[in-house]
Amino acid sequence: MDYLDIQTKLRSSNLSETFPLIRKKVSAIGNWELTEEVENLWNTYQQMLQFMLQGMNDPQSERIRNSICQRLQFAVSRLERLERIKNTPNEKYANARKGLDNIPSFEHLVSQLENLSQEIDEVTHDELLRDSIREHRLEDLFQRHEITLQTLFNWTWTSEVWQHTDTDQANRILFTDSIKTHDKAVFVSAVTLSLFELMDMGKLLFLLDSYLVEDEQISQRALVGFILVCYLHFDEIKHNQDLKDRLNIYHDDTSFVHDVYSTMMQLQMSCTTDSVTSKMRNDIMPALMKGLQKKNKTEQQTIDPEVFIKNGENPEWMTNENMNKKMQEMAEMQLDGSDIYYSTFSMMKGYPFFSQMPHWFYPFSLEDNYIPEIRKFQKGAINKIIRLILNGSPFCNSDKYSLCFTFSNLGNMAESAIEAQINSQFPDKEELEELTESADLQKPKKADIRRQYVCDLYRFYYNYPYKQQFQNPFAILKEHPITPFSNSWLQELLADDQEEMAQYADFLMRKEFYQAALDIFETLAINEFDLSLTSIWQKIGFCHQKLNHTVETIHAYTIANSIKPNFKWTLSHLAALCYTTGKMEDSARYYQELLSISPENQKYLINAAQSLMQCHRYNEAEPLLYKASYLDEQSHEAKQLLAWCLIVGGKNDEAMKLVLEMQATDATNEEADILFAIVLLIDGKTQEAYQRLRHLVNDSNLSKLRQQLNTLSLHQLLLPNTLTLFMDALTLHID
Repeated sequence: MDYLDIQTKLRSSNLSETFPLIRKKVSAIGNWELTEEVENLWNTYQQMLQFMLQGMNDPQSERIRNSICQRLQFAVSRLERLERIKNTPNEKYANARKGLDNIPSFEHLVSQLENLSQEIDEVTHDELLRDSIREHRLEDLFQRHEITLQTLFNWTWTSEVWQHTDTDQANRILFTDSIKTHDKAVFVSAVTLSLFELMDMGKLLFLLDSYLVEDEQISQRALVGFILVCYLHFDEIKHNQDLKDRLNIYHDDTSFVHDVYSTMMQLQMSCTTDSVTSKMRNDIMPALMKGLQKKNKTEQQTIDPEVFIKNGENPEWMTNENMNKKMQEMAEMQLDGSDIYYSTFSMMKGYPFFSQMPHWFYPFSLEDNYIPEIRKFQKGAINKIIRLILNGSPFCNSDKYSLCFTFSNLGNMAESAIEAQINSQFPDKEELEELTESADLQKPKKADIRRQYVCDLYRFYYNYPYKQQFQNPFAILKEHPITPFSNSWLQELLADDQEEMAQYADFLMRKEFYQAALDIFETLAINEFDLSLTSIWQKIGFCHQKLNHTVETIHAYTIANSIKPNFKWTLSHLAALCYTTGKMEDSARYYQELLSISPENQKYLINAAQSLMQCHRYNEAEPLLYKASYLDEQSHEAKQLLAWCLIVGGKNDEAMKLVLEMQATDATNEEADILFAIVLLIDGKTQEAYQRLRHLVNDSNLSKLRQQLNTLSLHQLLLPNTLTLFMDALTLHID
């Protein structure tokens, strides 16, 4: 039995199979603390069983048994972690933990980070130091700070279950003024990743508490981590009373509820990155590149405006219009929160910087940055242009680092060229300074911080060189989107705010998570007679339709139509769906209702006629097709259907006149030629009809012809025997 099986059985309170196996595994791993904990639980359970056998009824026995199951789940998680470290020493997790053997304590790391941060601040602002000495001392301090921060990350990521002293140190990091926001944000990310490896209620409560910190770089990272862990590991934490009590405090906090919905939305938005990347790569970028190439080519040629005016052409304008359309489409995707830059920057993650796991979670800042390749941009004109590009940009932190490393690799000549270009564009240095200062003053919005962090997480799980060693939360979210009904806690917290819930369901539907959206819409549709719920029933029907639930789709659309009749969107969907499912009478009725609203709608006229024809109500279809032909004289479909209507109605002369018009308009119209031959066949000109059809009929249209002739036989326009012999002759190619 593997660990997944053990956890599954524990969640169903199966102790008889799991307890002996857990005790055996704990004994083999040789961890005295874990052994003592499991043995204490075993002794407690033995006593419970002995009391029961003695006939003693303890009303607390069920609660105690559930508590034992829950504590064993945590013990098994710790056991799995220890076994993983022992059996896979080359994995990043085991390597990182092994590299911390000489670290005295968590408190030691926190003190070291505090001291280094203070020293850096003091040296930076010491006006008595010469620049050369300051630079030398800072270089050493930056290196030590970088090593300490990475060590703290690895210590936290691979840490055991926190004790009270560990929580105290974590809070010390959070609330001290000595440690910068950059380092606190990295620490919060390490706590989140640690919870994916080993569930620890102390760390999870720390993330929830961190949401209350005023610094949004901290609070939003903590919220993203908390929601992911609660969703993915709910079964392990659902009985924890401390967390329940803590969440109850937020129940009426509308700001928190809104942030949770927004975070869920951003997490699910990241799951659309594959489709967004495909559209960018296969549609938008090729169109933009093609437009640029055409534009460059046009600019190189000698253009004679008189030719363009004479021919009514403007190739450059057409190119610009197409490019503008694609640019607008890209802007709308970006505004919607789509990760349009993933494919561009995923190819720029090969820099050595990204081989270190903590670097994937570094917030980007030119000022508070100790990476040598980034510090070089803290001065000069290149600093200003990078600040202009990156401050307030939609790029996530990881992508900003990628861009800076690309700039860094350009070399001094390229940097000089960029500076020269900047100076030419901004001859007034004060103007450039004002622009950069204005960009610096733009405080990042909470939603942007959250979006960028989710994008950072997404890039880590899909681009980190050792990504296969991690469980990818986004892969799970793609298959099982998070909703207010994903678990009982989310439901209790979020389900009361129906406005937020409806907006989230709309988002899921737009992003094609139809089942998840449907689950929410169906909870909102509590009354089949409430006029305000028309759109909800329409959306229920639409989601069912996308999921190919035909019966449910028709039911939902029918309710929407009964609540608010004569609504074109509902009627058109009902009519089309009834037609495709063979409910022709219903389809004809719905199209007739649509025509009462839009009597000259070409699409409705033709579709209504086709529905009536399927019901053999050709005499009713005929005037609709006459009207369609009159409204659009170029409509081959309307004329073709009308000709067939006339043939079935026994009006051969009118049909032949219409067929001849069609042939005169288009000599290659095979359908008109077939109808011509059918009229000849009805008129008894069998030989002539056969000679025309033998060259027109093939495997693709033979079945349709047979159906048409069967219809004529049904209306007693063609003898059944003639039909059979004629079709045999065509099939056998009789000369």
